[in-house]
Amino acid sequence: MNKTTLIATTVMLLGATLTVNAGDFTVGAGGASFKTPYKGFKDNSGPFFFVEYEGEGFSVGSSGAHYRFLGNDDTPLSLYATLTSVGSDFKSKDSRFFAGMKDRDMSVDLGISAVYRVGDAGELSASLLHDVAGAYKGFFAEVSYSHAIELGSFAVLSPSAGLSFLSKDYVDYYYGVRANEATAARAAYKGEATVTPYVGYDVIVPVSDKWNLFHSTSYSWLGSKIKKSSIVDRDNAWATTLGVAYTF
Repeated sequence: MNKTTLIATTVMLLGATLTVNAGDFTVGAGGASFKTPYKGFKDNSGPFFFVEYEGEGFSVGSSGAHYRFLGNDDTPLSLYATLTSVGSDFKSKDSRFFAGMKDRDMSVDLGISAVYRVGDAGELSASLLHDVAGAYKGFFAEVSYSHAIELGSFAVLSPSAGLSFLSKDYVDYYYGVRANEATAARAAYKGEATVTPYVGYDVIVPVSDKWNLFHSTSYSWLGSKIKKSSIVDRDNAWATTLGVAYTF
């Protein structure tokens, strides 16, 4: 599993917690650490860098590209066309348990996302995406809720919780073992659709009008159809980041 892919996925945890205005660029850097469920895959940690742009109804960055075609900043509901990647690649060299397996590719997913603001601080989000790059060739859906809590003037804490629906094609591609990949130590496995719940939080600490410190963590409980795979030895996965961002 590619380190760059994992870091980009973790930075997505920041979501819209960084308060920016239309026309703002944000650049950031920090460190990330991960624990994947794959057998023999070492904890992955390292530095990361990102650049994001927030336009009027359009944004692009580590969470992909989003174009708002319904709603505006004053309406509670907004609908977006979303282009992103929800499937992380891995190479046969990433773990001794992958030896002899075909490499799995990153996905490119296109679909629709909806965001509904609940009061002044809550946000209910949902998305339905399809892999258009021919990696897992299936669907991915997600629903989540986050709530921003101001900790005085010191920081903003945004806990979140959600469910990811992984189609049969997704699970089979990233966690399945094909018949010609099976060995005495790695049984063939055909993936099935599953649901993965997760929780997380973001913390933003404003240093000035332009500078912010951030920290984010997520923890996922893997669906039952993932845990049964012969290349998986955990029932959970987690990711965490710590860094600094500058908006201009």
